[in-house]
Amino acid sequence: MGIEMDIFIGRQPILDKDENVVAYELLYRNSENNRYDGLDHDSATIDVMVNSFAGIGIKEVGERKKCFINFTENLLLNRIPTYISPQYIVVEILEDVRLTDEVLEVCKELKNKGYIIALDDVSVNRNLDRVLPYIDIIKVDYLIMDVEEMKIMIETYREQITFLAEKIETREQFEEAKELGFEYFQGYFFSRPVILQGKDIAPIPTNYLLLLEKLNGSDPDIDEISSLIQRDLSLSYKLLKVMNSGTYFFKSKITTIKQAVVLVGLYEIKKLVMILMMSSLNRVDNGLEIVKMSLTRAFFFERIAKSVGVSKNHLYMFGMFSLIDTLLSKNMKDVIADLPITNELAEALLGNRDSYNLALKIVQGLERGSWLEIQSICRTLNLTEAELFTHYRASTLSADQFVKADTEIKV
Repeated sequence: MGIEMDIFIGRQPILDKDENVVAYELLYRNSENNRYDGLDHDSATIDVMVNSFAGIGIKEVGERKKCFINFTENLLLNRIPTYISPQYIVVEILEDVRLTDEVLEVCKELKNKGYIIALDDVSVNRNLDRVLPYIDIIKVDYLIMDVEEMKIMIETYREQITFLAEKIETREQFEEAKELGFEYFQGYFFSRPVILQGKDIAPIPTNYLLLLEKLNGSDPDIDEISSLIQRDLSLSYKLLKVMNSGTYFFKSKITTIKQAVVLVGLYEIKKLVMILMMSSLNRVDNGLEIVKMSLTRAFFFERIAKSVGVSKNHLYMFGMFSLIDTLLSKNMKDVIADLPITNELAEALLGNRDSYNLALKIVQGLERGSWLEIQSICRTLNLTEAELFTHYRASTLSADQFVKADTEIKV
């Protein structure tokens, strides 16, 4: 079974008159093939958001520039754009979105929250009077609209709106568009979409349903919710990565998942779980063997924490993230840079904390069956081999039981 999954995003630059890259449009891709494969627009946008924000990383994808993301009428009405900070995105409203009172109210809300809003593929016949107070950019398909029509539109609205010409394919079109009054430009003349690729950890989809059930309760239990999250490596990693994206601002580093849940808040946790669940429905499930191994380590470290002289919660986090570099096919130092964890945990994951190293040595000995090494460690910790094996067996069973529901559904 696979232990991780490849994720992809298409990215096309948007340039100014001097041909400087000022932003990117993010496009749905599900492989190295540079084309859109017809997934419905709602699902495509959700995947783009998850892959850029909680997967590859919005800072890496955008290179500190704003990213245009397409939103359908349904996603707008469900306030999905608010799941990402206005610091990072431009909300691009697709051309087939009806500008109803409800949609206009969402636009007003987004504008008040600081989002830049772009209207896609605008035609000269479209009445913009009602939406004009809320939008910042109009995108025009340069291959479709007549030059005279574009000239009239720009002259009518240029005091209020910035115009972007898309599908620019030649130098002549670029120069002509500049003369007409366009400020931003996009198209094959500058660059075809580039495929960005990364790794993600296979989720446990049933956990999302369990979490939403708990979060929707009349009196959500933070301990219960934190417990569910901390037993799902994929969700724990995404939560920490989202916290470190710049959307949230915290003075303290994270020592436990419960602390992360309290700092972010249950409403934000619910939004994250909902968007991750929507994305997971579009993906092929991958195996969870390494994830189960990480979970086994976390349970085991909880049991031996007192013996090695480390906080139970800290050692649990260490076990949960001890194999994340393998899962993501990344250097551990690079993984840590994306997570708002304490210096102590970061040093431990890099192998620079003796007590944590001892715990790791114990579990690795059990995983490899290195009996002589285990005997030596038992004498050091004043534990019997039977006690150690009991702890490990119980931890393995706990990890197996936790993912059992998911594997039963797959079967």
